[in-house]
Amino acid sequence: MHSTFLCYRTHSLTVSKRMILLFRGTPHCPEKEGSEEEEAQQCYKRELEQIKGKWEKASVSLAGRGLMGNLLKVLACAELEHGQIVFLDFEHAQPTEAETAVWNQVSAVLEEAHGILAELQSYSGAGQEIREAIQNPNDLQLQEKAWNAVCPLVAKLKRFYEFSLRLENALRSLLEALTSPPYAPMQHLEREQALAKQFAEILHFTLSFDELKMTNPAIQNDFSYYRRTISRNRLNNQQLEAENEVNNEMANRMSLFYAEATPMLKTLSNATTKFVSENKTLPIEDTTDCLSTMACVCRVMLETPEYRCRFTNTDTMLFCMRVMVGVIILYDHVHPVGAFAKTSKIDMKGCIKVLKEQPSNSVEGLLNALRYTTRHLNDDSTSKQIRALLQ
Repeated sequence: MHSTFLCYRTHSLTVSKRMILLFRGTPHCPEKEGSEEEEAQQCYKRELEQIKGKWEKASVSLAGRGLMGNLLKVLACAELEHGQIVFLDFEHAQPTEAETAVWNQVSAVLEEAHGILAELQSYSGAGQEIREAIQNPNDLQLQEKAWNAVCPLVAKLKRFYEFSLRLENALRSLLEALTSPPYAPMQHLEREQALAKQFAEILHFTLSFDELKMTNPAIQNDFSYYRRTISRNRLNNQQLEAENEVNNEMANRMSLFYAEATPMLKTLSNATTKFVSENKTLPIEDTTDCLSTMACVCRVMLETPEYRCRFTNTDTMLFCMRVMVGVIILYDHVHPVGAFAKTSKIDMKGCIKVLKEQPSNSVEGLLNALRYTTRHLNDDSTSKQIRALLQ
């Protein structure tokens, strides 16, 4: 993927609708003033062709500067109040002095993310030991073997849960930075690109974690066996050493966490909703506009062949899909009418179609996240077409 992309869109070629173009601001068109709508339409068409031509020349120059080194080279384009454009370069963004404090805090959390995913990916569970213990309840040796196999796994599950709490705090810090006055949401995205990059990385991790969790039933099986064993020993007035690490209160919270189909995404959704409700002086749009912008960007990159062919590997595609789905779900939880309503700023049909064009094994977890973790999918305001797309 080259270092920049052209993102333009026309709702229709009418004067009353705004256009997204490569350069900031709406194109200057002298003929438009006092002209009829048809003349204005032709003017806009001519300006668009001129800008596209300039972009094609620029692309040739940019092509020689090398392809992206990893997943995060993204140009985001967002429509502002007067058709302006915000560009976000997620690969090269470095924190400014104003961003540094929040960036350092979030960076410390994200440094753990790769290790968490690696541990979860290698999580094999204690299924064999548990089955043998259940089938031979009077064999103390097998009971001890199962317990010794489960305890380190539960400690690992505790670390995952505790990481979700740190991720929640990191998200809150980013939301505060990206929505605080006096700047409008899109100005924040332009000024604080390093924080926007971290926001995307959090979403990428979240969807990655949840996809792994959804395909690994051993997690809940191990934890259920652990809790049953603890309860049984309490009835027998026995205290197990593992209880010191995972007490009853912690076990209850972990149980609720892992009962969710997508626990990390649920954590972020709750955190975003809480952030909005606690900041009553902050317009909801300040948060939802940031989310809808990122969803639009990812969709355009994925659905446009000339952009998609520039991706150097499939991981880039997956990154964009995960971020897109993540911001859709957060938007749906925060916005009063959600992401599926006709008034939504997210093109849900386009987003779903982009996902369904990919190999099913790579997107089924993402489609399930849209099916089961969104809030407004089954509202009466959701069109039958969108529901059918998610069947």
